[in-house]
Amino acid sequence: MSTSYRGYHDIGGMIAGTVCKDEYPFAEWQKLSEAIRGALEARNRIVSLDEIRRVFETFGEDLYATLGFYERRAEALTRLLDEKDVVTAAEVRRRMEEIAAVRGQTVDHDAKTVTSAHDR
Repeated sequence: MSTSYRGYHDIGGMIAGTVCKDEYPFAEWQKLSEAIRGALEARNRIVSLDEIRRVFETFGEDLYATLGFYERRAEALTRLLDEKDVVTAAEVRRRMEEIAAVRGQTVDHDAKTVTSAHDR
């Protein structure tokens, strides 16, 4: 007798309603994040898509459900690079804050949001 396990991230085959087919342009940060991930994968295989998937499958259901596709990948990449001692999560967060400040924005790492001065 086999026991199957389905994680919160495994929705394959489940009834989910209609699929939104709208296309949205990529945000600048999404392009940059994917470019960095691609470079890290191509250059000495510092990271792989399988590792990214492994990490975001350990987020826990609450965090996983609140993040979109690219947010999951970026968070997983940050955690993976920290895990591998390439760059710490604190260094990534600090750099995000520096970039946001130059753009007149603030970063709320807990809420996973960036706010512009005119939004406050």
